[in-house]
Amino acid sequence: MVTFYFDTSAIVKRYHKEAGSEILDKIFELKEHGFATSLWTILEFIVAFSAKIRRKELSREDFNIVISRFLKDLLDRFAITSVNDELVASATPLAVKHALPSADCLQLASAIYLKKGLEPAKEKLVLMCSDRDLCTAAEREEIELINPEEQGALEKLKHIIT
Repeated sequence: MVTFYFDTSAIVKRYHKEAGSEILDKIFELKEHGFATSLWTILEFIVAFSAKIRRKELSREDFNIVISRFLKDLLDRFAITSVNDELVASATPLAVKHALPSADCLQLASAIYLKKGLEPAKEKLVLMCSDRDLCTAAEREEIELINPEEQGALEKLKHIIT
């Protein structure tokens, strides 16, 4: 089994059509694999879509629909990693090592934590992420990933799940 860990740069593509959205749609069709994200992602997601209201790219009514769908999906399908003192402590050396923004350090620390937790069960973690700097840092930390915006993402997904 594969657990797909979604950072905010990827999960927003499920609820707002943009480059990489089709990969997210394919992943959401997969019923036999797990989904995970960080509690931090919820805040980042809401902030991202609130900004769309401010920029008049999204109506308040559409915002409410998007947030409702997102929260329903979280409740129905996702394991959510907490943001606690231990996670922040493990994210700190990642900030020094990779010079990432604090939010990306929390996402990377969450993915690393989850990967370690899945290893005893011989389960695989795949990070879904479109943030290039976070992708680079994840590769350096030996986290398998798919950037849904990259060419070949669909082929990589097919390879991972077969």
